[in-house]
Amino acid sequence: MDFWARQVEARRRSRWLVVLFGVAVLAVVIAVNIVVLAVLAMLDAGTPVAGGAAGFARHPRAVVTTTMAVLGVITIANLYRTVTLAAGGGVVARSLGGMRVPADTTDPLQRRLLNVVEEMAIASGVPVPAVYVLEQEDGINAFAAGHTAANAAVAVTRGALRHLDRAELQGVIGHEFSHLLNGDMRLNIRLMGLLFGLLVIALAGRTVYQYAPRRGDARRGGGVLILAGLAVMTVGYIGVFFGRLIQAAVSRQREFLADASSVQFTRDPGGLRDALVKIGSVQGSRLVHPQAEEVAHMLFAPGLTRWFATHPPLAARIRALDSSFDAAEAANLRLEVRPQPLGVVQVVADDRLPASFSDPAVLARQTVALDPAVLPARVANPGAAEMARARGLRAALPGDVLAGDDPAAQATALLLALVLDADPAARAVQMQKVRADFGITLDAALAAQVERLQSVAVDRRLALLGRIVPVLRRLPPGTRQRILGTLTALARTDGAVSVFEYTLGTLARVYLGESLAPHQAARRTRLAAATVEVQVLFATLAAHGHGDEHAAQSAYGQGIARLGLSQPPPYRAQPGWSAALDRALRCLDGLSPADKARVVEALGATIVHDGQVTKAEAELLRAICAVLHCPLPPL
Repeated sequence: MDFWARQVEARRRSRWLVVLFGVAVLAVVIAVNIVVLAVLAMLDAGTPVAGGAAGFARHPRAVVTTTMAVLGVITIANLYRTVTLAAGGGVVARSLGGMRVPADTTDPLQRRLLNVVEEMAIASGVPVPAVYVLEQEDGINAFAAGHTAANAAVAVTRGALRHLDRAELQGVIGHEFSHLLNGDMRLNIRLMGLLFGLLVIALAGRTVYQYAPRRGDARRGGGVLILAGLAVMTVGYIGVFFGRLIQAAVSRQREFLADASSVQFTRDPGGLRDALVKIGSVQGSRLVHPQAEEVAHMLFAPGLTRWFATHPPLAARIRALDSSFDAAEAANLRLEVRPQPLGVVQVVADDRLPASFSDPAVLARQTVALDPAVLPARVANPGAAEMARARGLRAALPGDVLAGDDPAAQATALLLALVLDADPAARAVQMQKVRADFGITLDAALAAQVERLQSVAVDRRLALLGRIVPVLRRLPPGTRQRILGTLTALARTDGAVSVFEYTLGTLARVYLGESLAPHQAARRTRLAAATVEVQVLFATLAAHGHGDEHAAQSAYGQGIARLGLSQPPPYRAQPGWSAALDRALRCLDGLSPADKARVVEALGATIVHDGQVTKAEAELLRAICAVLHCPLPPL
């Protein structure tokens, strides 16, 4: 799938979403005003009179007040729901009764789910999302929610765990990762906030109807209130109507694209096809939770039966995966679904790396293959090869890094252990900083994690970051900020920041920092207007991948030439490069998807100038892409 085209499409859909929401609000305002004018006419004359121009002329203040009140209620409800969703996808999962799967779970079904999600995250170059199970849901369904990959959550139903085998589950998770990678989740979260704003008018009308007086002296006034409540509730469902229409318009076509992406990830259309066939069985995909309506547009399969379906027909999705599928078979999909055996997946760890990889300096001497022309196509687009490598990498990582009574302390210690210096004097200074920030509570955990890291190759250590981030996300915001501050201080103890330290710190800042609050898109900028930032970015990457300034300058020129700028900036060495690069990337994150694609390809041309790409260069490139919110799978 084309990540860049999907980004453009997401922006276009966001604009249309705002337009459709505006139309829906206008319709609700007009309808509520008609009801109010009719009620006032009944009170004035005792007989119902329609609104219209006459009603407006008689009660202009009522119309203005009603309009302002409706707009205020919708706006406040929208803001309230948006704020409640600010913490990320976990809020959505918990609102549906989801239970978070702990990292040390002993449930074999949950362990299989965690393994599949972690493999998909490693292959995609994104942090491992929080994983939830909707324990009360027997239907086969799933969804991904969040503002960005940094605060995303993936939720599956208990029915999906029980009835899907590993290949089918991987197909479903691949579908959800497509939404996660391609910007669909942010649109879904925004849509949830808007839909709540539209629904609140109907809820207000129902409240008036329920609590209106029905006896005694208030009979006449109570009758009017009852009628008004019914009327407002009825016209409020105009907003619900528009909301469902918007849901259907936003989500239907995206499901075909997500199915195609899942197949591309796994190279196994049979897994996803069989999952859809099982949904067509008696088990189905229906959710019973009363708030299922709110997330209907983000589910893997239809969660309820209604007009304006949010998903294409199952038979159409199956035919897109398997052209031999006969539409006549659609009536015969109701087959018995039996619980699936877990099976045993044999994974052979890649042990060909020499023990000397424990030395971070060796990372700079290992090389990888890279073709700049195809690099943009690899963004947010892992294939079967990346999935196979991710499975091997997950199996090779130590499984006990979070073992113990306090997984959060173990995760914090592991993150800090990744940047502890090999020199005893420098490490002593670093330990003083850790104790100043955390006391002696981390001493034992740090010692244990340092010991574990001795057996982990340097180029595998960044994968551990994805494993521990879900645990660290659960810490209070102040604690997460303190961890990031300590990590930065430890990396700068020796007065210099290595590529590995910068990469680790940058990824940690993106993964943890954006979990503190929804990512705010950078100010829009054009490539031609960001030549200073472009100069910093390309000069930094060229300098760290080439042995001397002449080679760096040549590599810089080759990359800049790919951008096609009318006035390309000259090469200039970047002292204090890490801080300058941070500032440059914050600006360049505001580029359009097309400009970002050009930058990614040009960066690839820069680092292949000397005919090889070191692992240090490759990981630095991935960190740069993470800040630009175009996740690059491991190279």
